Amino acid sequence: DSGLEKEYEEELKGEKGQKSILKNNRGQNIGEYKNGTQDIAPKSGKDLISTLDIDLQTYAEQLLKNKVGAVVAIEPKTGEILAMVSAPTYDPNLITINRERGREYSKLQQDSLKPLFNRALQAVYPPGSTYKTVMGLIGLQLGVINANTPMGCPGAYVYNNLRVGCRSHPAITDLGKAIQFSCNNYFCRTFRSVIEIESFYKPEIGLDTLRHFVGKFGMGRKLGIDIPGEKEGNVPSVSYYDRVYGKAGWKFSGIISLAIGQGEFEMTTLQMANMATVLANRGYYFTPHLVKGFRGENNAEVLEKFRKRKTVDIDPEYFDSVIQGMIDVTTAGTGRAAAFPDVVVAGKTGTVQNKGEDHSTFIAFAPAENPQIAIAVYVENAGGGGRTAAPIAGLLMEKYLKGSISESKKIREQQVLETNLIDKNP
Repeated sequence: DSGLEKEYEEELKGEKGQKSILKNNRGQNIGEYKNGTQDIAPKSGKDLISTLDIDLQTYAEQLLKNKVGAVVAIEPKTGEILAMVSAPTYDPNLITINRERGREYSKLQQDSLKPLFNRALQAVYPPGSTYKTVMGLIGLQLGVINANTPMGCPGAYVYNNLRVGCRSHPAITDLGKAIQFSCNNYFCRTFRSVIEIESFYKPEIGLDTLRHFVGKFGMGRKLGIDIPGEKEGNVPSVSYYDRVYGKAGWKFSGIISLAIGQGEFEMTTLQMANMATVLANRGYYFTPHLVKGFRGENNAEVLEKFRKRKTVDIDPEYFDSVIQGMIDVTTAGTGRAAAFPDVVVAGKTGTVQNKGEDHSTFIAFAPAENPQIAIAVYVENAGGGGRTAAPIAGLLMEKYLKGSISESKKIREQQVLETNLIDKNP
């Protein structure tokens, strides 16, 4: 606005038309530079238009209050980030330019809960069972399973002295049911078939194959978001296991935890939300970003890199059974707390083993038939994925899609708002 710009210039000159006074990074006046001979009139910067939905962002911050974790929500068809929250947070007014700034900043740095640490981009966590959706897709693409592959479950995956426990659940008649009931045995067996795709004695080929597919989903590398600080996460490589176990000293059984999103496997919450986006789009995504454009500018060139569709090497038809399993998770599985009236939600819970209380995670998208929001929620030391992360995700999706929370979900909303997990964290 030219009027505001002129007003701003006059304010800098002062009421008597004096030259502007320079200030240092503490806001202290340090006088004019060369008596003002090189002063130039200030110019307003470009107005940046953010992708964030302010109502959703505010609501997500409220739901994560007194919790440690992160939320990232993305519009699947564009890659625009609708909400991105790291908790616990802090009041930015405390570190504006003033005399107390250094003291307040020091307090934030020393806070054991690390409020300055952006958990949405910088914290890396095992994705847990949310990753089973991708493990199933890889198995389908490689032909080691099909959508109707049944598999008995004796309560665990067992191989020699190795045992990966599994919760009690109904019979697994197909991949969708394996996702619905999060059967560890099913995905450990699928994982073994992938790692041994060449032979038992050549797990290197299988692991490289697995890394190729998960890399296409954006795992183990930076996605390229338009703000700094993003971490890569970790998808362990052949060279890593060769260093740990010695060359030719490891087989599938030594890395079986990768099958269920545990062990050395680590992702950011942003990457998990992007994983949900790929599932929603049935095989593609756009680089997640926070900048929608600049007011009054031709943004085509600036935003070109965010309009390039990135595909994963999974045939679109293979997504049907996985998505049906995710729908069943929210209608008759561990993610029922994420469901809300009149909208079909596709989701997957994750309960991540930890030294203390398990981490709670959940990925989802909705409506399942025409996704408008994909989301990932990760709450540290909060127990099962269906207990904490799923209800938060459900409330956020309902808020975004319907504008308000239905009466039937008000009690759930109050429970989430009143839940205080800060004291539980180590």
